[in-house]
Amino acid sequence: MDIELTDDEHLRALAALEAVVGNNDDALAFLAGGGGERPLPALLAAYGQHTLHRILIAAFGIDATMDYDETGRLVAEINSDPMARMVFVLTDALHNQVALAGDDPANAKPVARSILLAIHAFTDADNQDALTLLRALRNEVLRVG
Repeated sequence: MDIELTDDEHLRALAALEAVVGNNDDALAFLAGGGGERPLPALLAAYGQHTLHRILIAAFGIDATMDYDETGRLVAEINSDPMARMVFVLTDALHNQVALAGDDPANAKPVARSILLAIHAFTDADNQDALTLLRALRNEVLRVG
């Protein structure tokens, strides 16, 4: 099940991923957040799960215009696909990594790297392409919000 993220959390997670791509530890520390905000490592794990699930849905051609039966058939394909199941294992591992690492903002960097590697595995995006993708995702949040 997807974890709900606010638009602000989406933007914060995207900024953190960009900071990791740019090796900008100062920006990452700034994004650590404060009281009332989800700790950055946990936010990144939730964002990674959300994004990787969206990539899977797109890869299998599921969209909001499909009827219930067609959506159900494609979801069954996802659930039986070995690579899709690996995505589920990876997103679970992200949450386990966070549970073991705690809320220390320094632990956000390895979580972010795992997300970027997973995005790279799906899209074959290098760091520059990843930045372009992250900007597109940010623009999508800003248009919707």
